[in-house]
Amino acid sequence: MPGKFRSDEVMTIPASGRVLPYDTALFLIQDAVARRRGLIFGHLHDKKGGHCAIGAFWEDNPNTIIDVNLVDEVAAVNDSIPQSATPRERWKKVNSWLRFKIASLARQGVKPPAREKSKR
Repeated sequence: MPGKFRSDEVMTIPASGRVLPYDTALFLIQDAVARRRGLIFGHLHDKKGGHCAIGAFWEDNPNTIIDVNLVDEVAAVNDSIPQSATPRERWKKVNSWLRFKIASLARQGVKPPAREKSKR
């Protein structure tokens, strides 16, 4: 099912493709965004070497598969900043939101598997 954002630029994958887990993909997107100093509006890439948040992720992680809902979520945040904003202003907002999302996932507290008690 195509997403709402970047649908003309995102490829459909076969059902057998392995999709990165949400939290892993979110971390890698944040990592890719952090390597840039600006983000573009409305497209994965421009002709000048600029990228939106998802475009930055795929530039750093080519052929990686992520869920279309995550593409839509991140692209919606990227494009919620007015087109009149500078690439640096967009970067600051998106980077701040990504840090917030990752922190909120961490606060949900995924518990590690229980250890077996040793017999003494």
